[in-house]
Amino acid sequence: MDSSIDYRLVFALMSGKVSNALNRKLSENFKKSGVLISAEQWNVLLTLTMREVATQQQICDDTSFSKTTMTRLINQLVEMKIIERYKSRVDWRSNYLRITKEGLAIRDQAQYIASKTLKNSLRGLTSEEISAAQKGLNTVMENFNRQSEVAPPEEITELMKFFRQRKKRRMR
Repeated sequence: MDSSIDYRLVFALMSGKVSNALNRKLSENFKKSGVLISAEQWNVLLTLTMREVATQQQICDDTSFSKTTMTRLINQLVEMKIIERYKSRVDWRSNYLRITKEGLAIRDQAQYIASKTLKNSLRGLTSEEISAAQKGLNTVMENFNRQSEVAPPEEITELMKFFRQRKKRRMR
């Protein structure tokens, strides 16, 4: 093991400790400023801002929230009249989302608070350190994405062949 790496800190970062702390602080700052959304709702709103109109699935993919969590967050935002949901005319299973006028005003307030909160959380870091951290985290995410593309071990592949052949025999 490399002794210059603080593995406890890396694990804290990877386990979500840092993002949880940032989300708590962001939600706290929203509440103090009278912006009545959570950090998670802000994440959905910010993602939707970048797309203008999106499906629930696209927002799930962009935010990495589960479908269940996304449905709950969207229902809350629709109820608050921050976003609106409407059915696709082409595919009845798809819901499209867009920000309302009220949502745009909240988005602007929240953007200011989120920027301030993030700047405060990065205080003491140089732009080079921030860039290096960002590059490192992007590499970690790419590694995770590549891992999901890796072929299964040979024994699993053989087992899968066996079950496929067995299924074919039953179908005859």
